[in-house]
Amino acid sequence: MATLVLEKKLTRTDINSKLSVPTRCLNHFPVFGQGRRAARLIVKDLGQTHIERYWSLRLAVRRRGYAKPVIGGEWRKLVDRKGLKPGDVVLFFKKENEATSEVSYGIKPVYRFI
Repeated sequence: MATLVLEKKLTRTDINSKLSVPTRCLNHFPVFGQGRRAARLIVKDLGQTHIERYWSLRLAVRRRGYAKPVIGGEWRKLVDRKGLKPGDVVLFFKKENEATSEVSYGIKPVYRFI
């Protein structure tokens, strides 16, 4: 069963640059380890109905000061392909396979109706 780990209403900065992630959500994502400040996330597009699509995203934190996590990588491609706008919402899900201890992630856009 998948667990919702992040629900984010998109801002103009999220759309035009990188997705800002609340620091409190970091414990749901991979541990960086040994001085690393970034981790690669392969995220399944849960908004697709006819094909399986995955996005290669990059979760990173600042070198100094508070963490201020952001998601980049193919984030801008995802925004463009999905036609996301400020005010839309993205949902991140985490699924843990208890038998293998493998973790997978999914993302689903929720569009704002004007």
